Amino acid sequence: MASRQYVIFRLDDQWYGADIGVVREVSYLIPVTRLPNTPHYVDGVIDLRGEVMPVIDMRKRLGLPSRPADGDSRIMILTVGSVTAALVVDGVEQVMTIEEEAISKPEADLTVAGQDYVYGVARRGDRLVVLIDLARMLSIAVA
Repeated sequence: MASRQYVIFRLDDQWYGADIGVVREVSYLIPVTRLPNTPHYVDGVIDLRGEVMPVIDMRKRLGLPSRPADGDSRIMILTVGSVTAALVVDGVEQVMTIEEEAISKPEADLTVAGQDYVYGVARRGDRLVVLIDLARMLSIAVA
């Protein structure tokens, strides 16, 4: 039975799962340097231990209303090929192993933020975890 690990992050009260292979680390928010002429969902750039990378607000990227950061807010550092970026999320819950058999294709009437990048859903207890292809989203976001 094949299984994969996912980093479970939260936007509002919806849980999303990102393949652990693209998530390099999770960190607390750090100050962002704003940049002119960037897409609306790019907050600016950060310097993380000498590495400068764009900061993508996942709420804005997925069409959710923005909200101020709080003590639960985190940045997830992703690396996809030669691209590294920081995603701001409402919270990171846990790392979870999900068996492939537990993943179903999203229903046609599924309406969640970011559904263009959703490739599956998995039920975990009373929670629905939406699996999102952050590698694809990132390659489109920074193109």
